Amino acid sequence: MNKFFILLMLSFVLSTQSKAQFFSIPGWDYNWDQKAHEKGQIHFSYGYGQPRLDKKLFDYQKDSTDFRVVGIGPFFWKAELGLSRKLSVLLSASYILYKADWTGQRYDAYKKMDLPYKYGTKLHDISANLRLNYHLYVDKQWDIYIGGGAGYNYFSSKDFTTYTPDDTLYKSQFKLPYPVSYEMTFGIRYYFLTRTAIYLEAGMGKTLAQAGFVFKFRHRKRG
Repeated sequence: MNKFFILLMLSFVLSTQSKAQFFSIPGWDYNWDQKAHEKGQIHFSYGYGQPRLDKKLFDYQKDSTDFRVVGIGPFFWKAELGLSRKLSVLLSASYILYKADWTGQRYDAYKKMDLPYKYGTKLHDISANLRLNYHLYVDKQWDIYIGGGAGYNYFSSKDFTTYTPDDTLYKSQFKLPYPVSYEMTFGIRYYFLTRTAIYLEAGMGKTLAQAGFVFKFRHRKRG
């Protein structure tokens, strides 16, 4: 009985190995490089930045009563491909939601007097840039780089008011800027795990500084 069980197990192992060899594809044979950045590597990252630099877009109403600008973002997403040991190309996208509001006096026909009403603008700011990174120093855990790029900026704004009936004559006088986006940055990544890093970038763009996480994916063996 024991001999039969051993023979059965051996036949199962051999059949499993043969199937694995049959279904293996040499082109999908990957390995990990010991460097934080390498040719052929793919990195995905996401982060958050502060302070927002585009509050100046609402300067037309900055002297209005109770004027304020609030918002969330910018949020950043990046996809990067290593072109060489020193150079990589990436697509960088960002999103910001702004809300600017202020108080305006309007005549209320029912109460026959001027009353304060809220006026404002909501702005969606979406950008996508093509960027190049030059890696100054790379080892197993650290990646220090500089980068720059430009792309397209999409703006969508909508005015609102609490005045009733709706003030059809109201316009915020918000002027959409040119649909051009750019960024110049100095960055550092630290891989605290083999595939996961934290990053910090400082420079000019949607914000002065941003930070987040980076995830490194496998790349093909060099022949």
